[in-house]
Amino acid sequence: MKELEPVHRPAGRLGARLALALGGGAARGLAHIGVLDVLEREGIRPDCLVGSSMGGLIGALSAAGLRARDIAEVARSFRFPRWFIPGFIVDWDTVFAHAVPILTPRSFEDLDVPLVVTAVDLEEGTQVILHAGPVLPAVRATCTVPGVLPAVRLGHRWLVDGGIVNVLPVDVAWMVEPDVVVAVKVGAARARKMPELDWRLTALLSRLGTVVPNPGTAKLAFEVLVRAAEIILDRQAALAAAMTGPEVLIEPELGDLGLRDFDRLDDAVRAGRLATEAVLPELCRLLEAPPRIQVRSELVLTLRFDPVCAMVISPGRARAKAEHEGATYYFCSTNCRDCFEQEPALYLRNTALAFGPMRRGERRTPESQTGDANMPKRAADPRPVGNKQGGGTA
Repeated sequence: MKELEPVHRPAGRLGARLALALGGGAARGLAHIGVLDVLEREGIRPDCLVGSSMGGLIGALSAAGLRARDIAEVARSFRFPRWFIPGFIVDWDTVFAHAVPILTPRSFEDLDVPLVVTAVDLEEGTQVILHAGPVLPAVRATCTVPGVLPAVRLGHRWLVDGGIVNVLPVDVAWMVEPDVVVAVKVGAARARKMPELDWRLTALLSRLGTVVPNPGTAKLAFEVLVRAAEIILDRQAALAAAMTGPEVLIEPELGDLGLRDFDRLDDAVRAGRLATEAVLPELCRLLEAPPRIQVRSELVLTLRFDPVCAMVISPGRARAKAEHEGATYYFCSTNCRDCFEQEPALYLRNTALAFGPMRRGERRTPESQTGDANMPKRAADPRPVGNKQGGGTA
């Protein structure tokens, strides 16, 4: 593969602030490349990129300065093992080989475009927002499918795929107080045939599996699990889009393109282009409108979350709020607020979301998590500063 040179991106434009949220969907996430290609052609530059799972990887390559066509060239090397059997762990650097040397020397602080990726703490059960430090470990974490790729250790956390709890991270994009959020929903195939269920040996393998573990039964069981994951992913993506309501939703028509179909790169990129072309008029109209905030400071991440459902909440977009012990709490809905008011101690007992890796021996409560983080500057500690005015809404 030829050496790729990052493209210089000019300073952010004046006017509406744009955040691009790239959703998860494994190989279906290759459609993000087509989206980026159209935006690049039209001179539309996001002020912030937010990604989950494959969206985090494609977003990182773009934030590192690669043009869409160069990202596509990198993605041609992506391959999932053809004969994967449960119990075999795949090496991340083998699946995404050509992305590794590009991302290895980069840190979030020196990216061309501010980037945020999401992951999940396996032990705490919390969503983790990654925005500082080395890029590659964070991208490995957001793309780590449990049981297929090894969990990634960052600080004192064991992290896995961000799509588990947030497959379309529109709410995370709200942290930079954007005027416009463009979300790209790739999800999973809602319906597709499973030829494995019609194999002549399927019934025999199912019976054999009740007697002794064997590779054939394991393969069949894995295919059923993958299909179940696709159904869950499709439903979660639909709910995320409905609950967050991004200003622009891009939904590439990917048909039966599966989570492991990295060899269908051209189909995915084409679908991303077509879907973006369809929303261009509306996107341009929104970007030409006066920004909600007339005076802009440097890009700042403000972390507040709904203590009931753990959705990241922007005060300007919150649908409800409540006061409790001198602190203000913001909610995604009146239902969440009502649940909180009935038993606030229940929802303040455990951490629901966090910035960055947790240090050994550290335990965070909602009250200790609210705060701001300046994205353009290198920070010694990526954790937010405590903010009592924001209360336990971090």
